Amino acid sequence: MVLDKLFFDGEPAQVRRVRAWVRDRLAAAEEVPEDVTATAVLVAGELAANAVRHATAPACALLTCADSTVWIGVEDSGGAAWFDPAAPDVAPVGTGLALVAACSSRRGHFHRRDGGRTVWAEIPIGT
Repeated sequence: MVLDKLFFDGEPAQVRRVRAWVRDRLAAAEEVPEDVTATAVLVAGELAANAVRHATAPACALLTCADSTVWIGVEDSGGAAWFDPAAPDVAPVGTGLALVAACSSRRGHFHRRDGGRTVWAEIPIGT
């Protein structure tokens, strides 16, 4: 089981750092196949990019690998309103969350008591 977090600043270059961190952590978890790791890296990058673009720093990437699932979350301070990736034609900008939806088995968000938000996705390890 992998359970870890990485704090990162609101700089675009930090998205690369989040991707590398997810890749390294999942590579250390021998039960995660390379294709699942690649998908998790993509999803983590999209979630981190949204935090950098739409919220104020700092942010925190969360990673859990347990029960045949990789769970990725990004906590941020809040910011732009959430939109439903099932309706990408009304998206205010890019289609990153639609990509996350296509790559994950479940995804969502929740608002925290401190005013921040956590956006998350689950990727199954085996099908």
